[in-house]
Amino acid sequence: MLFLRPFCKVMAKKDIPTEILEAAKELFFKHGFKRISIEDICNKADVSRRTFYVYYENKTDLLIKLLEKIHELQSQEIFAINNSDLPFPEKLIQMTNYHIAQLEKITPEFLADIHDPSFVEFKEHYEEKGKYWKEKTQIFFAEAQKRGDIRSNLDIDFLQQFIDSTMATFKNDEIRKNYPDTILLMRKVADMLFYGILGKN
Repeated sequence: MLFLRPFCKVMAKKDIPTEILEAAKELFFKHGFKRISIEDICNKADVSRRTFYVYYENKTDLLIKLLEKIHELQSQEIFAINNSDLPFPEKLIQMTNYHIAQLEKITPEFLADIHDPSFVEFKEHYEEKGKYWKEKTQIFFAEAQKRGDIRSNLDIDFLQQFIDSTMATFKNDEIRKNYPDTILLMRKVADMLFYGILGKN
């Protein structure tokens, strides 16, 4: 006699910590970090506060874990561009456009919140990632120099310091006042860094 197993609808198991992260990302990027509460995140992710605290200590812990995830994904994208067969100038353009595209997803409120000097926890995270990218950037330009993609007499250490000082433009109050649009300012900084005052070559 043939016995048939009863049909059971199998529900996909929810990845709760990821759903909380995605909910937080959408809310943070749109409204900023300070304006969003844990309750807002729980409502968006459709979870209870008790469930939230199973996976995250607090809102700051959630933010750091979210930024770690974003950093991991961004690293994959940047390394994919670097490891491609594109000409060096095109790699620079694509990397810059990728960073700009990421910034376009974020409101000025979120950027202001996480770069608030009083936000000590994020400052530590930011400095750690800054050291990581500084090392990777130096390797990137040193390898390009060995291939002949950039001039052989270019001082890579000076270039790194120049890039660091250029990026500080984003924290200059006078410049920010004249160029409040972060995306536009980043494009101007990139144009000056790559093409100088003599135009494209």
